Amino acid sequence: MKLSLIVLYCPEPVLDRAAAFYGALLDAEPVAEKHGDGPRHWSVTSTEASLVMELYPATSRPHTTTRLEFHGSDVDAAVKRLMDRAYALPEKTRDGKGWWCHDAIGNTVVLLRGA
Repeated sequence: MKLSLIVLYCPEPVLDRAAAFYGALLDAEPVAEKHGDGPRHWSVTSTEASLVMELYPATSRPHTTTRLEFHGSDVDAAVKRLMDRAYALPEKTRDGKGWWCHDAIGNTVVLLRGA
């Protein structure tokens, strides 16, 4: 099995910032979507990772709090994009094998080199 979709629920004041964060992380342009009477939300699709992240406003449920780990060979490029486009400040992991930071709603995001 392979994970293909992650849905995060974000407080509305930071929904756009969270979309920019994951767009920078996955090197993909966030796309605003609205299905029927549903809420406006963001979709970020990474063809490289075959992953879609959807970010919905946390209106009727608590916002998501989790830890997400991403592995890849382009970790340093992702860190640069996060700093340049999402104003994130990733820090090196203690073992020096990757980076970690928080998204706009406080989820821990870890970027590790390798598969």
